[in-house]
Amino acid sequence: MIKNRGIAIILAIFTFIAVSILLTISIFYLFGYPLSSIAEHQLYVFLAILAGALVASMVYGRGTKERASNVAKILNNSLGISVEEKVIWKVLNTLDQLPPFVVNKYVKMNINAAEEFKDQIKDQRNKLSDDDLLKIRKIIDTPSEKLQHVLKELYTETDMEQFKILAEPDAKPLIELNLEELKKIID
Repeated sequence: MIKNRGIAIILAIFTFIAVSILLTISIFYLFGYPLSSIAEHQLYVFLAILAGALVASMVYGRGTKERASNVAKILNNSLGISVEEKVIWKVLNTLDQLPPFVVNKYVKMNINAAEEFKDQIKDQRNKLSDDDLLKIRKIIDTPSEKLQHVLKELYTETDMEQFKILAEPDAKPLIELNLEELKKIID
């Protein structure tokens, strides 16, 4: 993993440019098209750019170690919960894949995500240790106001829009609804 987030961003940008250009040239060479016909074969260029973005996102994802470490400290200081950095790194990467407009939709429609994913949560629950279950129960039993304060801290630290949305007052009913559903599923 790349420890410095700034270096990860720079490497991701260079990776995007290099992969996009090399893949475009390779595609045109394999199919025997001259590079001057790029306008006629925009789909191939688009696919090369898409592949470049995918590879760049994987490179950038390696730069979240510092972010994961800081999130672990916040969780430990605010909630007294110790979580391994590699677990937090996976959660942050998963959350990064969830577009902010989806989180907004959940908040506005007050969607019970815990109920939607009930079967998956139950499957994962059976794989958790007693210590992991205690940590989850501690989070579930934390008042929503305090959780939103932690989410605000997490937004300040990570600059992830998803945390900002959940820290806003209109997200409180959503958080409370999902915490209640989680209590039913976990217990």
